[in-house]
Amino acid sequence: MSFEYFLILGFFFLVALALKAKFKIKVFKSTREALVYFSIILVLGAIWDNFAIWRGHWSYPGTGITGIFIGLAPLEDYFFAVVCSFYAIVLYKTLQKKS
Repeated sequence: MSFEYFLILGFFFLVALALKAKFKIKVFKSTREALVYFSIILVLGAIWDNFAIWRGHWSYPGTGITGIFIGLAPLEDYFFAVVCSFYAIVLYKTLQKKS
């Protein structure tokens, strides 16, 4: 299936949104703060991933991804950086709120 990676990322994004809603978590103070945060994550993630792919540290075999590449990395890799960082923040704030 060519959208398998997107489906997995979508699942984790929905879990993060559900936790955020259930525990009434405010992740960012403003939209501007969120945009700055995600811009930094995307730029650093793109540099890191493209360099690692170029050096041969990892690769994408073609199954499970859409096949749309930006630079050397597939589109899903950029979503991975955003979703995983968002998920980590929400999970941290959820655990912080519960304790």
